[in-house]
Amino acid sequence: MSDPALPHPEKIIPVSFPSHASHLLQPLDVGCFSPLKIAFGKEVDNLARNHIYHITKVDFIPVFKAAYEKAFTKENILGSFRGAGIVPFDPEAVLSNLNLNLHTPTPQPTNTTQ
Repeated sequence: MSDPALPHPEKIIPVSFPSHASHLLQPLDVGCFSPLKIAFGKEVDNLARNHIYHITKVDFIPVFKAAYEKAFTKENILGSFRGAGIVPFDPEAVLSNLNLNLHTPTPQPTNTTQ
């Protein structure tokens, strides 16, 4: 096992996400998957308007492809990385979205009588 005080040879620094914050830090979650869900819903609605209520495996691919092309645009992808504070690097973009309630714990009273 390597010494943690030494720099990693590949210059990889492992980090962990704060609890309940991964949705803020994963770029595609921030800006692409939500638009994909909306676009797919609209594609399915269009099928329903045309009296198509069942999507087969064969039908799924073109419907998903149309939704994917609407959601995964260059603008959405770049905006996702910007929104996550990755490119350009901006930790404040994430920190400003965290709902932190800082408080000082109240010490428990000590029982001095025994």
